[in-house]
Amino acid sequence: MGLFEKLFGSKKLKTTDSDFGEIESFSVRGDNVGWTFKRRFLDSEIEVLIDGDKEKISENQKLTLTSALKNESEIKSESEKALKEQFDNAEMEFISVEKHFDVSSISVKDNGFELTFKEKNEPYYYFNVHFENNKQVGVSIDG
Repeated sequence: MGLFEKLFGSKKLKTTDSDFGEIESFSVRGDNVGWTFKRRFLDSEIEVLIDGDKEKISENQKLTLTSALKNESEIKSESEKALKEQFDNAEMEFISVEKHFDVSSISVKDNGFELTFKEKNEPYYYFNVHFENNKQVGVSIDG
C-alpha cells in the first residue's frame, strides 16, 4: 500500500448492482461513496458517475439514470439542440454531435444529470449539457 493510500484511505470499494453489474468507487467520504462504471450510450462507451453509500448506489439517482438510458433518442435530440445553440452563439457551423464530439461521461445528480461531450478537434473543450427530467436546462464549457 502506498503512502497516499495509507494517508487518505483510497482503497477502492466494489459492489454489484442488480441492473448495472460490478461497480467501483472513485471517491469515499465517510459513508458517502461516488461510484463509477462503464455503459454504452449514444453509440459510445461512457463513464457513469453516481452517488451512493458503501453498499449501493442511490435509488433516486438510479431512477434518474435509468430514465435517461431508456430515452436515448430524446437525450440525443436535447443535447444536439443545446450544443447547436452554443455553436450558433460562437458563429460556428454545427453539423452533428457525431461530427464534433465524443461522448465522455454522465454524472448523475439528485435533481438530474450532466452529459459531457469532448470536442474531437482542438481546442478539445468539454461541453457539459445539464438535464432535469430528461430536458436540457443549460450548458457549461470547460477548457
